[in-house]
Amino acid sequence: MPKTYDVIVVGAGPAGSVSAKYAAVGGAKTLLLEKHPVIGYPLCCAEAISKSGLENVVKPDPKWIATKIEKAKLFSPSGKEVTVYHPDAGYVLERKIFDRWLAQQAANAGAKVRVGVDVTGLLRDRDGKIIGVTAYENGQQIEILGKVVIAADGIESQIALKAGIRTLLKPGQLQSAYQYLLADIDIEPDTIEFYLGNSVAPGGYIWVFSKGDGIANVGIGISPMKSPKKKAVDYLDEFIPRRFPRHQILEKMVGGVPSHVNDVPLYKDNILVVGDAARLVDSLTGAGIANALLSGKIAGMTVAEMVTNGIKADVYQKEFFRLKQKELKFYYYCRDIYLKLTDDDFKLIFKFIYDVFNGKTITAINPFDVVKKILLSHPRLLKLGRHLLT
Repeated sequence: MPKTYDVIVVGAGPAGSVSAKYAAVGGAKTLLLEKHPVIGYPLCCAEAISKSGLENVVKPDPKWIATKIEKAKLFSPSGKEVTVYHPDAGYVLERKIFDRWLAQQAANAGAKVRVGVDVTGLLRDRDGKIIGVTAYENGQQIEILGKVVIAADGIESQIALKAGIRTLLKPGQLQSAYQYLLADIDIEPDTIEFYLGNSVAPGGYIWVFSKGDGIANVGIGISPMKSPKKKAVDYLDEFIPRRFPRHQILEKMVGGVPSHVNDVPLYKDNILVVGDAARLVDSLTGAGIANALLSGKIAGMTVAEMVTNGIKADVYQKEFFRLKQKELKFYYYCRDIYLKLTDDDFKLIFKFIYDVFNGKTITAINPFDVVKKILLSHPRLLKLGRHLLT
């Protein structure tokens, strides 16, 4: 007879491990499953997160923080540089250590953690209700019973689809990304860099996130629709020798970055979807760690209440969207504008940013206010983004 759990969490990334932790803390008998033999690997992430995005859920620990971000440099297509000082901007993480630490926290809270378990399907009773999962472990098919399932299986999530939640992305909603971990480079340890423009990264940008000691994540995301003949790695390989004449490559990473999809539900019956699997991503930057942590926390607390007090799964969706829906929609529409920008438009934007921010120290920034002022700064930009101002 298969073993029965209150909650089965599929995927031990940040969203999954935090879900499992809070489910266990709430008294639910919880199982956390990871298909790979090692949690935190393979990795496809730029590893940066805002201070508030991290600290809203997790207390920072030096063991998994590579650097604290205190300065950002932005470069226009023409090479114009804008430097902004922000002493509390955020962190660059060591995700491999961070992910394992989060799974350890789930285990310490009472969750059972199993690696090398590839969940392939959902178990249903005669009435069609989901009662667990099917998986492969050590080459054998197994069945695990559970009252509630949390899909935390990332961008390629199959569990949500098998539950009937449509998370499929349209071509314009997926960026192609490539990243190197570079060593032996000349870079300031507390600085992140962004390079914008269609000649550099069509529909996206290049990032340089310092991890200290002459090491940095250097990556790119592009819109394949804006560059049908040239791959992301081709742009990156052109950029790196210009920016870092001396460098060594320690790692290569390739993957896709989803955008937020406004009409994807976060639950169906006794299935909850979190993190990238639920498309809870900042559509403009591709950032997803903070939303993964927050969605995991709320989902974990919700499922504990579901199995102990009989509340409904919609509590999770209502609470998450109460906190984040406005922001997610805002960045979704910003991305729509971003994809239409020409390099001449970027020059207009950089003129505004340079005049307002260059060399300044800021302690907080209101993205809604900044974008509004950028759009109002020139008739061309106002035409592109007028629907954001209504």
